[in-house]
Amino acid sequence: MKFPGTEKSVPAFSQLCLALALIALPLSVRAGPAEDYQGGLAAYRAGDVAGAMAPLKRAADSGHAPAQALYGTLLDSADFDEEAAAYLRKSAEQGDADGQYGLAKMYLTREAKAPDEGDMNRLMRSAAAQGHEQAIISMALAYVGRDPRLGAADPADPEAAKFLLRAAELGDRTSIEQLAHAYRAGGYGLAVDAAKADHWAARLASQVAPKKGAKK
Repeated sequence: MKFPGTEKSVPAFSQLCLALALIALPLSVRAGPAEDYQGGLAAYRAGDVAGAMAPLKRAADSGHAPAQALYGTLLDSADFDEEAAAYLRKSAEQGDADGQYGLAKMYLTREAKAPDEGDMNRLMRSAAAQGHEQAIISMALAYVGRDPRLGAADPADPEAAKFLLRAAELGDRTSIEQLAHAYRAGGYGLAVDAAKADHWAARLASQVAPKKGAKK
């Protein structure tokens, strides 16, 4: 048997040292992108934004699309626009709905410059097609505001009513108001329908009604 300092090391001893070293490594060092993302997401949901940043950045820099989207969104909220757009773009290029929505929103608010006029439209619609709630609501409101940047200049487009219905089902107040009015008086290509108008008017009233026991 050879001991440290001789020509050959002791295999069992080396293995023991390696095992002890691995155990001593911090969890964050051994964690992969998915684990880092989950750790960062948990910290973010717990309100610990500062604690979320490091694991999210590690995961984002490893190419994890959801981490890139969340990390980019947090950077955007802190007004680090250039860095935010870069991470959101990486996420969007992988087809992540959060990344697509976040980047499209930055283009719409002019916090970032779109390389092409159609990019914000394409990204927002792609996110909405994946069921991203904020993207769906954004498309509905674009038709309300007749925003050509999202291809929503014509409120009579059949797509307008579809987005309004989806956004209203998600609880968006403006979309509910617009549907109640459209079914009452016409609009967005919808036929007048008193029953549907009453349905959406009641839905709107339920949103604004004071809770029981609330002070007037």
